[in-house]
Order: sequence, then structure tokens, then C-alpha cells
Amino acid sequence: MSKTIDKPVRLTAEQQTALAEHARSVSLAAGAGCGKTFVLTQRFLSYLDPRVLEPSAELHELVAITFTDAAAREMRERIRRRCYERFLDASEPVERQAWNRLIRSLDSARISTIHSFCANLLRSHAAEAEIDPRFVQLEAAASGLLRLQTVDDRLRQLLLAGDERVIRLATRFKLSHLRDNIVHLLGENLAPVADQWLDRSPKQLVDAWQAYYREVVTPAAAQAILDLEPVIALQAICRAAQVSKPQLEDHFAEILDTLAQLPSSKTPVALTDRLIALARVQGVCKANDWDDPQQFEQFKATAEAVRNQVKKSPLYYTIPNDQWLESATTGLELLEILADIAGHYRQAKQDRNVLDFDDLLYRAHRLLTDPRFSSIRQNLNRGTRLLLVDEFQDTDPQQVAIVKALCGDDWSERGLFVVGDFKQSIYRFRGAEPRVSNELRATLPETSRLSLTTNFRSTPAILDFVNGLFHGGLGEQYEPLQASREQLAPTPAVELLWALDDNEDAEDELTRRMGEKQRARVREARYLARRLAQLIDEGEPLVATTEEANELRPLCLGDIAILMRSLSDVAIYEAALREQGLDYYLAGGHAFYAQQEIYDILHLLRAIASPADELSLAGVLRSPFFALQDETLFWLVQTQSSVSAGLFAASPPQNLSEPERAKVVRAAEILQGLRARKDRLLVTELLNEALSQTGYDAMLLGEFLGQRKVANLQKLVDQAREIDRLSPGDLNAFITQLSEFVVRLPKEPLATTQSEGDVIRMMTIHHAKGLEFPLVVVPDLGRGGHGGDRWPVLHEQLGPLVAAKEKGGCVAWDLYRFVEKEQDREERKRLLYVACTRAADYLILSSGIADLEKPPSDWLKFLARRFDLQTGRCLGSLPDGYGDPQVRVTLAEPPATGKTVSGTKAINLQKLIEKTRKLAANGKGIVPDTVQAVPVDHGARRRFSFSRLSGAIVQASSRQTTADYADESPALDPRGFGTLLHAVFEQLDFKGKNDPLAICQHVAPMHIESDPQLAAAEAAKLVEAFLLSPRAAELAQARIVRRELEFVLPWPLNQQPFEGRYLQGFIDCLYQDAAGDWHLLDYKSNLVEAAGVPQAAHRYAMQMFVYSIACEQALGIRPVESVLHFLRPSIEFSFQWDAAECSRLAEQIERAMQQQLSPDIC
Repeated sequence: MSKTIDKPVRLTAEQQTALAEHARSVSLAAGAGCGKTFVLTQRFLSYLDPRVLEPSAELHELVAITFTDAAAREMRERIRRRCYERFLDASEPVERQAWNRLIRSLDSARISTIHSFCANLLRSHAAEAEIDPRFVQLEAAASGLLRLQTVDDRLRQLLLAGDERVIRLATRFKLSHLRDNIVHLLGENLAPVADQWLDRSPKQLVDAWQAYYREVVTPAAAQAILDLEPVIALQAICRAAQVSKPQLEDHFAEILDTLAQLPSSKTPVALTDRLIALARVQGVCKANDWDDPQQFEQFKATAEAVRNQVKKSPLYYTIPNDQWLESATTGLELLEILADIAGHYRQAKQDRNVLDFDDLLYRAHRLLTDPRFSSIRQNLNRGTRLLLVDEFQDTDPQQVAIVKALCGDDWSERGLFVVGDFKQSIYRFRGAEPRVSNELRATLPETSRLSLTTNFRSTPAILDFVNGLFHGGLGEQYEPLQASREQLAPTPAVELLWALDDNEDAEDELTRRMGEKQRARVREARYLARRLAQLIDEGEPLVATTEEANELRPLCLGDIAILMRSLSDVAIYEAALREQGLDYYLAGGHAFYAQQEIYDILHLLRAIASPADELSLAGVLRSPFFALQDETLFWLVQTQSSVSAGLFAASPPQNLSEPERAKVVRAAEILQGLRARKDRLLVTELLNEALSQTGYDAMLLGEFLGQRKVANLQKLVDQAREIDRLSPGDLNAFITQLSEFVVRLPKEPLATTQSEGDVIRMMTIHHAKGLEFPLVVVPDLGRGGHGGDRWPVLHEQLGPLVAAKEKGGCVAWDLYRFVEKEQDREERKRLLYVACTRAADYLILSSGIADLEKPPSDWLKFLARRFDLQTGRCLGSLPDGYGDPQVRVTLAEPPATGKTVSGTKAINLQKLIEKTRKLAANGKGIVPDTVQAVPVDHGARRRFSFSRLSGAIVQASSRQTTADYADESPALDPRGFGTLLHAVFEQLDFKGKNDPLAICQHVAPMHIESDPQLAAAEAAKLVEAFLLSPRAAELAQARIVRRELEFVLPWPLNQQPFEGRYLQGFIDCLYQDAAGDWHLLDYKSNLVEAAGVPQAAHRYAMQMFVYSIACEQALGIRPVESVLHFLRPSIEFSFQWDAAECSRLAEQIERAMQQQLSPDIC
């Protein structure tokens, strides 16, 4: 797995054009794998290059907006890397100084997500925005809790006041559903809809719906009827039918004429009724009217299918109907209640001085578009020379308005550079509308509409398939991708794997109980796992070794990624991989609140908060928190009538074994202690104390995907920290939020962890966007679209929309859903495009399917229209310049390889149970007593670690502890980060050129688990700063440089005979300068203020003294200087000791040793 290629070998003509156009605004349509990030980076740098007079700009005049924080970090680091390369290549001192200044100031570059940009804008103009500049940005979890509390409080007030609107709405939706609807809609951008529709009447709302029906729904519905497969089949029958009855030919001509008139008709409803009347055999024809009776049966079945499908069209219903006015009245009343509660929600946020994500965009948009603040907009226009926007296809109308306002009224002529690809717009669920970005692109002159179509990722064979599949399927603006790589691997490099229904699975009892779709997935997963094992076992060279080398290597597990539309059924594919012994790693996913560890925490907190919650108590007792057996819970209830009474009884039940009795006593003690302190602790402190006392996180680490589970645990603790910030110690509030989320399952991503080793990656297609893999599998092509929900909708053009009381009617909400379904279908095509274009060397598309002649899903139908599913042959002709797609089709189940590919071996539980029974029957298998600790003779100690030694003397030890990193980024492990930096400094070549970011990225995964890429980026900044320092220049001229020198120093010094005690440690750097003098250098990565450097250095005085003495003992001469180099900030401190100071330090060391030799020191 890797990011898109960082730097093409040479610029393509398209890239040169994109980088040369500085005189006008540019919309760059960058195809998948075409190096858009490289172009963005180069475009940004082109304004800062000191060698070029024009274009030029100051760093603060450039603004870059990215889709995610990770993308912003990546772009910033790429720019830093390019600057450092140019600094090294610069020959003139003036140029080197310019690049040096730029590198040092890059942290202030305006590169961020649009939400971060808006937050900074609001803080800079807090008075005009009417906010406190010290506001806190609410995370999703905290925002959700505040919404829940506000809705519950306000609904309760309105109900107690007898508000008739709320009573009617509660009767209409049921009170619990009304609450859910309001909570859901408060998460939408309510303000624009309320501003436009709050004062409208139901009649005005119905008028708007009718206009929408005429202008939008009618043409879309007419086209949808023509696209129906039964209608297409009916047209084919009518054109080719062989009949003996002349009137029947006229009937067929009338059907074809009706369908031909439908798209442009002014009376489509009448034509739809006419089509339904014509599509029948009753009163029209009989079997003997046809030359071939089989054709009659085909026409009869097709006509029935046409009638059934057309009756689902909006054109079939009477519009408007009696339900419309009722729906409009209900919608406006709901909008009134929403506006009321939204006001209370705003006040609650104002009282806490917080803003959520919607606030940032809404307030920034108002600040930039309101005529009252035109001076702010004008100042921003003058101060912004270039605005770059990445992933522009994923923006919404409000964000586009912000972008235009930043560039000024002449945004279409100058100052704007947007990069996007409508084919990769897959975030409609977040509000992204590719229509908006397409409209902006269409507004620009043709010379400003540029493209990148040269793909640096995939082989020609894969791109031929992608172009053949999506040509014509993604609109007329589709531009084919051109390969820059050679086709080295054998073809076909695209494989269709169909697990056909052979009814063999029906013999298995478990699969018999499954539905047809689940059985198909089980079968497909088995085929797929066997096929992957076969590819690896065969060892055929399929994967290019590097971009430059024309060599291939065999496939390995780490080359494979399985990209899924949904992880709902991922367990089926996991089981199949385990059965074949294929190691895998599940990345991403949005079911955070459906994880067992979240349930365990919720049970724990409920049991602490409420002694009466028996169910939660039972749940936490049988969880890894306390690991009580089910039989133990039974005896607790049996002896004391309830779990709680049994747990907190004077003594555990006698029926329990000694280990279980001990666990009961321990659980009771811990829960009693937590209950006693719950009102005095923050929720975060309560959780951490529970984890500390139970070792629950350590238990999770021993489970499958243990690191992911512990990371989820930490993420939940972080959410508790957000709650503590808003409402300190409010345990009930946190339980309420967590309970709500566990029930509603909002889309919250799982915690991010680093995959380890040579394993298959499994993830959603959304998670894989921006990544590439040698072999990509896109399974479950037969998966249908989701059925949708019945949430009310707030729509700027249509106002508030609510579904009809009973299913089967057609109100404005149904019209909206009809258009949405069409747009969802188009987005699913784009999702398939994204999945296919992640593949570099080999692509597998698979599905369990009963009949290839009747593909059940959108994806399979889309594929079948362009390729023969039986043979893989491309259907139809392709334009000139397109390659001929070569596709392999696998229908037979791949054979089992007969050997385990990985180290994973599935456990045979049946054999394990049988073995256990035999051991029990023979009286064997007794669990031994707990191993006792080996007694330690502290007085016999001879070796001493300096870091441990200093810890007994000063408050902060010389080893870097958590206290040293009080201001450290919470995303970084401080000790791991320090180790990472030392490992990087060990690899630097002070005399040659270095690529700090590359070294850091290589080393980081060895020392950082949670987010090695973030750690690598942070470390690279510190290393680059050091390489620009005078110390690095001196190291470059040094005669000898020694790093990570281990030493052993006998103690006491100069004492005979030697008592056997010694100090052991490592010296970061010892070097001899050009004059022959030795220098001792030690790096410190903890963050300190410049003014606090002397105080921080004092903590390390004894360490440096010992290092200096060790050097003197080895060299025969003491180093001329002993220097601490603090990397943050880049400041040094040099130690000098007189005789008295040396004597004092030696005495401190001796006292520390004696303290550790005494029995009371651990």
C-alpha cells in the first residue's frame, strides 16, 4: 500500500500546461493516479521560488484547502521536502538563505481543511462574527451529546406547556420518533432552510413542490422509464416480433411511438397511463397470433414486468393529491419546532463558548457574503494571491460560495486553482455535490479547463479495462486514462470471479439456515480466498518491483487489498481468509459504537452509576473486566436472589471454585470503590482508574485485532475528555450519549491503527481513496443498494419534507427520494470507478451469483452492458485510441492449495474440547498454582542504568518521561517519538545529502504504533531544522563521528581494588572536529520554551557529567564541550564543571547507588 506516486520521472505535457498557467484561474480535472498532489505542490512552490521573478508571492498570500487534516499534513510535508531539496541544490548563498527562511516559516503556511480555515477566519474577525475568539471547536461526540440534552430539555418544556404543534407532531410520528427526527435534523444545516421557508404557508410550499415536479422530476422519471430493463426488452420484442395478425403490428408501433414521445412530452402522465394500457396481452393477442409461441410467452412476461415497474414511477400517481397539503402543514410545523430548539441549541453553545462544524461554515459564509462585512472580504481578496482547493468534487454549495468570496468578484479570471475529478465524487452522504463543481468548471473559459489523464499507477491492461467499462457510463465528459507504465506482467490482468450457485452448499446445515444472498456471499468468499491463496502459491511474477526497474516479483499477502462497499458482511470474508490461513488486517470502518469493547465500557459505567441496573452489572462481570463465568453468575443469583446481592454479599457462594471466589471478591471491591468515587472524579479519571485496576486494556491486547480494540478504547476515553470539558464529571450525561449512539449507530470511524507485517488489507472503498495496491479485489458486486430511510428532509429548494403517513402514497418527500435514488445510482458507478483505479498490477472483481444471464445488482448490470460475464469479451465498439480490454473469467471453484500461506492456523474447537474431556477423565490438566516472584537481592546489584539512577535523585529523571512531554501532541507517543528521533539521527549522513522525511517514514513504523505517518512528519521537521544549524555544519566537517556509543564506567572512579559496580549507558554523538578536539553531543526531543532551557538542562547535568567522564576514561582527554541540543526549540546548552562541582556530582551518584542497593528500593 502506498500513496499515489509522489513525483513522476518527468512532467507530462498536461502537467506542464497546468503549472504554466498563472495568468488565469484554472479548473484541473485530475484523473485517478495522475499525480494531482504533485501538481498542487509544484503550483504552490512556483510562487515562492526565489529564482523566479514572476509569479511571486509571500507565503501568507497563498492559501491551500484540502479535504482532510491528513491531506493537509501530507501537502505541507511535500512542500517542505521540495524546499529542502532545493536548499541542498542551491549554489548561491542568497538562494540557500531564501530556501532556509521558507523552510523555517512553513509551519505558518495557510494549508488546512476548510473547517480549520473558517475557524481561523472567525477568530481573526471575532467581533464581526459576534463570537468569543477563544471558542472551542466541538468534536462530533460532544456536539451530539449537547444536541441530545437540548432536544430533551426543550421538548419536555413544550410538552409541559401544552404546545399543540408538538402534541400533533408527537401523535403523527410518535414521541420517540419525533425526538429522533429533531436530533437528526439539528445535525443538518438548518439555518438556510429556516430563513427561506419559516414564514411560508402550506399552499406556497405545495406550489414549490409542483414546480419541482414539472421541472425536475418529470423529465427524470420519463428517462428512468426508458432505462428500465423490461422496457428495453419490450422495445426489442416490438421491433423484431414475427406475427400473423396485422393489428398486432400496429399495436407494437403504438407502443414504440408512446415510448418515443415520452422524454419530450408535455403530458407524460397521460403517456404513462397509455403505456400501462398497451403493455398487455388481454384483448390484444393470443398465442396463435405469433409465429413462435415462445415469443408470445416472452412478450406476455415482459409486458407484465413493464406494468409493474412503471406503476412505481412518480408519473403514475396523481400530482398533487390530498396528502400534499397535510404533508406541507406537518413539515412547516416541524420546521417551527426545529427553529425553536435550534435557538436553544445555539444558546447552549454560546453559554459554553463552543462551535460545531456547521457553525464554522455557516458563520464564515455569512462573514464573507454579507454586504455589511464587505471590507473584510476585500482585505482577504487583496491578501490572497492564490487559492488552491484539493478534492474540489467533494464540496457543497456553501463551501463553493466561500471559495468564490475568498478570490473576489473576478474569481473566474484570476487567483483560483481547483483540482478535482467528478468521477471520484463519492461523498454525497457528507453533502458533497459534484454538480456544483461541474457548474463552476463550466463557468470558466475553455482555456482554463485543463485535465490530467496520464496515469502513473496502473498497468495498461488495467486502464484498458477501466476505460472500456466506464466510457459512456460516467457521462460525455469522461476522459480515458493513459498509462505511463509498460505492461510487464502477463495479461489478462483483470479477472472476473463468479461463484455460481451449484446447490452443494445446501448440504451444510448452517448455510441452509442462511438467506440466499448470505449463501452466495459465503460461496463467493470461499472462491475468493482460495483464488488468492492460489495466486500466492503459484509464485508467478505479477508485481512491478519499483517504478523505475522493469522487473517483476511474485505476489505476497501485503500486496493485496480487498475493497468493499460496506463492512456489514465482512465477517464472512474474514472467515474464508482464516480458513485458507491468510493473514489479514481490517482497516477503517464506521461501526465504532457496535464494537464489543464499547458495549463493555457502557455496561461498566451503567453498573457504576446505578446499583439497580442488574443487566449491565451481569454484562460487565462476564466481560474481560472481571471474566466471571456464566455458572458463577447463576450461583450469585441462586444464593441471593439477584446478581448485585450475590456479588456484594458477606462471602461468595460456597458452590464456586477458589479462583472464581477470588474473582467475585475482587470484582466487588473494585466496583464498590468506583461507585464511592464516581461523584468526585471526572469521567476520564473514572475510566482510567477502572482500566488501571482491572487490566482490561491488557486483556484486549491478547485478542484478535487487539491493538485496534485498545485504540477504540482510547478513542472513547478521548470522547469522555470532551464531555468533561463541557460538563466536568457528568457521568450520567456520558452514559446517555453512549447509550444513544449504541442504539442509533451513527457513522463514527473506528480508531486508526497501523497494520503489521505481510497481511491482506480489508477496508471500505471510501477508506481506500487516495491509496494504491498491487492487487485489488472488489468483492460482493451483487450487493444491492440500501433501501433508504424515512427521515424528514430539509431542502433549500423544497423546504421541509416529511414522508406520507402510510407507505404507498406519493408526496413531495417521495419525489425527492426518487431524484436521490437516481443520484445514488450514479454515485455507485463512481464508487466502482474509484475501487477499480486503486489497482496497480492486477484487479479481481467477484460475486456470488445464481444466473449470469440475470445480474441482480446495479454493478453487475452495469458490467454486463459492457462485458460478456461468461467470456469477458468487451461488448460494442470503443473510440479510436482506446485499448482492447482483456479479461479472464473464472467460473470453477479454485482448488485448495494444500498448504498454509501464513503463520495463522485456525483452532479446531471440537478437537480442543475432546482433548480437554480426556484430560479431565484421566485426572490430569490441573491448573498449577500461580508462579511466585523470585526474591531479589538488591545488595548484589552491580550494573546501574544512569536514567534509573537519576530518577532517584531529581524529580524529573534523565530518561524522558511523560512529564517531559506535557505539551506534546496527544497523537504522539512521547517515548516512542524520542526513540524515533534518535534512530533517525543514527542514520543521517552529515557529509552528504539526506532526505529526512524518507528516513523518518522508513523508521517510524518500528517505534510508533498509533500514527507513524504523523510522527514521521513531525520528526522530519525537527531533523531538517537541525541540518540547517551551525552544529550540523560542524559535523559535516568533522574528522570522526561516532553515534550511539555504548559505555561501561567502573565506579567509584580510580578505586582499587575494583568492587564490581559500574555505570552503563549510551552516548548520542561523539565527534572530533577539524582541529582535533572532541565534542560530546546529546539530543533532547522534549518540548521546552527558550527561556526554560537552562532549567531543563539542569535536570541532565549529572547525565552529561557521567558521559563526559566516560569519554575521558576512553580517550584520555575530556571533551572540550559537553552540549545538550534541544530540538524543540533548536537551542543548545553547554556544561562546564569546576573541581567542586565534579566532587558534588560524584557524591550524588554514590548516594543514589547506595539508595538502590538498600532493600526498600524497588
